[in-house]
Amino acid sequence: MIGISNYAEFDKYHAYDGDDLGATYFADRTVFKTWSPYATGVYLNLYLDGEGPNLIETVPMELMSRGVWVVELMYHAEDIFYTYTYEFDNRKRFETIDIYAHACGINGKRGYLTDMKRTDPAGWDETPRPVCKSPCDAVVYECHVRDFSIDPSCGAAFEDRGHFTAFAKEGTRYHNVTTCLDHLKELGITHVQLLPVYDYATVDESKPFKAQYNWGYDPLNYNCLEGSYSSDAYDPCARIREFKQLIQALHKNGIGVIMDVVYNHTYFTEESSFEKAFPRYYHRLNRDGSFSNGSGCGNETASEHAMYRKFMIDSLKFLATEYKLDGFRFDLMGLHDIETVNLIRDELNKLDPPLLMYGEGWTGGESPMPSDKLAYKWNSYSFGRVGLFNDNIRDAIKGGTFNPYDIGYISGNRNAWSVLRRGLAGSVQHWQLHGANEACWALSPAQAVNYIEAHDNHTLWDKLSICAKHFSREERVRMDKLGAALFILAQGMPFIQLGQDFLRSKPRIPKEGEPVNEVTVVDHNSYNSPDSTNSIKWNEKFENIDVFNYYKALIRLRRNNPLFRLRTKEDVERHMYFFDTGDCNYIAYRLENEYDCLIVVFNPYIEERRFLLPEGKFYVRLNDQGKMNKFPIGGDVTIPPISATVFKKIRKQAE
Repeated sequence: MIGISNYAEFDKYHAYDGDDLGATYFADRTVFKTWSPYATGVYLNLYLDGEGPNLIETVPMELMSRGVWVVELMYHAEDIFYTYTYEFDNRKRFETIDIYAHACGINGKRGYLTDMKRTDPAGWDETPRPVCKSPCDAVVYECHVRDFSIDPSCGAAFEDRGHFTAFAKEGTRYHNVTTCLDHLKELGITHVQLLPVYDYATVDESKPFKAQYNWGYDPLNYNCLEGSYSSDAYDPCARIREFKQLIQALHKNGIGVIMDVVYNHTYFTEESSFEKAFPRYYHRLNRDGSFSNGSGCGNETASEHAMYRKFMIDSLKFLATEYKLDGFRFDLMGLHDIETVNLIRDELNKLDPPLLMYGEGWTGGESPMPSDKLAYKWNSYSFGRVGLFNDNIRDAIKGGTFNPYDIGYISGNRNAWSVLRRGLAGSVQHWQLHGANEACWALSPAQAVNYIEAHDNHTLWDKLSICAKHFSREERVRMDKLGAALFILAQGMPFIQLGQDFLRSKPRIPKEGEPVNEVTVVDHNSYNSPDSTNSIKWNEKFENIDVFNYYKALIRLRRNNPLFRLRTKEDVERHMYFFDTGDCNYIAYRLENEYDCLIVVFNPYIEERRFLLPEGKFYVRLNDQGKMNKFPIGGDVTIPPISATVFKKIRKQAE
């Protein structure tokens, strides 16, 4: 139906740079604008409700310059639902929601008109954002809204469970341990990263009590919020107001909010609102005209096309300003072209330079876009102001992600030390480190998002239950704690999954005829698995409080010591020195500046090891229980098995 042979040339003559696409309010009128250069007609449809046969009227729109269609309603439209109908070749018509809609009705079929100021909770404008001067100062905690509070053990009221509102409630407990918001405060993280909360496709919002679940990587409407997380999915304002209450509650407690965004593909392809608005433009195509599938989800979007690039930037600016967000995590960022990624960073800097921006430096399949043009991790120097998930340190610590039996540094792999040292140094060049060049990819430590567990793949505890099953439970717990110390104390930005800090597991029941073993009883891809698999069981925090206290101690240590948060490659080379222990796997290093001196030692062996401290007196800043001992020590010291120990030098003036 529509064929464009040269998109760059097409964009030169048809791309629109105005900031008024969508619905714009004035005191006496409401203006609608949409972009579709090859449409032969566009119509605005007004409805009384978010679904059903309640059409008020259909109004033809007028074609202006550069493919923009416009219509004015001579009143301030509120509490009305709307769609557009796009006509092509004077005969084919497609009705769909406005891709620029800021609010929507049930299941995202129709946009909703409202003054967004109406959705602000009391005190919204007076609640400041937390300050985070560098990504290296952040400690990010990844949360799924439903997982966070759907289990009764969370202690929240029934009506709050699985909803935005659970994040705004204080005082919840399981027995004597904190849960939900109080847990976040106690742990000491700086930011919560929410798995997708935009309006996604696969959960039926009209059936809140139906057994249904999804992570949300199935985008429907990018600028609207997911209704299943609200108290009333039929009320378009409820989801907006309650999400703002979530953000406000976290901000009041000094915690930033990061939004997980999935601009790399749309859930629907031919039936997506983008394809209906202007076919064969917003998605990348193969040479034969078929949809490319670099996402592994059926399609991939074309960030290099001017109007999808503009949509991404406009969307992010709206979300950042309307919801006071503190950053964005980009799913499959490797599918976006480098120019677009840098332009996004430029625009976010104009809003607020400290806004965090990081993503996955890989794709989910092969893309027709040249690899040197895409935001792959190996092209990182071309977009050095943007963070990337560090899969090198992840796999070095725990073993290969895609082979559950593969072991890592913490579980007995004696060939992972070279990659691990690179990760500890922020994945930047360091004068002492040679080899493992594939793990030396970052322009600065601020680019390295260090993690060993996320929503994807096995949890760390499940991974250890498989690859280290021949070890005792106590030894596996020590491995978990050592793994935590390695990535939380590494240079860069640490990233923790919800519940990782108390041995989160994702149990599953094997299917009929499936063998029952250590692999089949846990879930490595729980994107649509039931609550029994995904929900946080807060009793596990009660049962593993020692592990939680250790994670808390690590976070406190990192946040209290700038030497764990060096911001540049030059700082790392100047202040970080690796000792020669005589054993590559027995890793020890010094972090020192004019104010402090820290010695960090990692022992991956099941036997204790000795370590000779440098000259001077030290105290134990962190032992294998997460505790400190300020009794002066020096000389030859013992490092417990499978553990991390941090020593702090006692300066003469402090003696």
